[in-house]
Amino acid sequence: MSDCRSVTDRLAAYADAKLPPAEREEVERHLAACPPCRNEASLESGGRTVIRARAGQFRAEPLPPGLRSRCEALAASAQAGGAARRPWLSRLVPAAVAAMVVILVGGAVFFVAAQRSDVLFAAQLTADHTVCFRGHGPADAPELDAAQVEAQLAREFGWSLQVPPSRAQDGVHLIHARRCLSPEGLVPHLLYRVNGEDVSLYVLEGVTRRDADVITFGHRSRIWTRGDTTFVLVSSASAGSHLDAAAEYLMQEAR
Repeated sequence: MSDCRSVTDRLAAYADAKLPPAEREEVERHLAACPPCRNEASLESGGRTVIRARAGQFRAEPLPPGLRSRCEALAASAQAGGAARRPWLSRLVPAAVAAMVVILVGGAVFFVAAQRSDVLFAAQLTADHTVCFRGHGPADAPELDAAQVEAQLAREFGWSLQVPPSRAQDGVHLIHARRCLSPEGLVPHLLYRVNGEDVSLYVLEGVTRRDADVITFGHRSRIWTRGDTTFVLVSSASAGSHLDAAAEYLMQEAR
């Protein structure tokens, strides 16, 4: 796991061909043996290819509402010492701020494209799903109380949402909750283990999208909107019918 974290921290520099030769060889050896990291590297490189190939076209697009303020808030959070309080932010914040800067300079390519494309939108959340479970979803993760998670999210981030609780009859176990960067900004990310499968539920308040069911990078993303909130359920595309009842339960209970 430590090797994966070391590699993912360097994927942006790897995609930009900015790593020294020895480090590049080290990253490539790891990618050859690690499919999840290889998928993340493909996303990183693919995004830069989009910027290079289509930046001119998207430069004419207006910035999505609130994008600049989200960038400024993220940078301010880092400067205020958030990374010192949470060690994982020391890796996340610089990468996220750098990504936002690229978006601004390149004419909001990723945000504009993700708003239009269900596939790109799902691919970005799938990448986050993979990274988060690697760092925060160990096989022996204890089950969490949904009410306590709701209180934590409200206390730390000001979010008010109904967290679907664990449900033994469907094999649903809530194991973690965190704040993650999505195409629409920072959003709640709920991590579940369902009959041995890793399942993510993202909650995007104030966002409406058409319902969709998308396969990207070996994962299935179910996208639906209720009121003014969009939900995305991410799971392995190879999961069988044993996940269907659990998925239906999570989709019904999410508020």
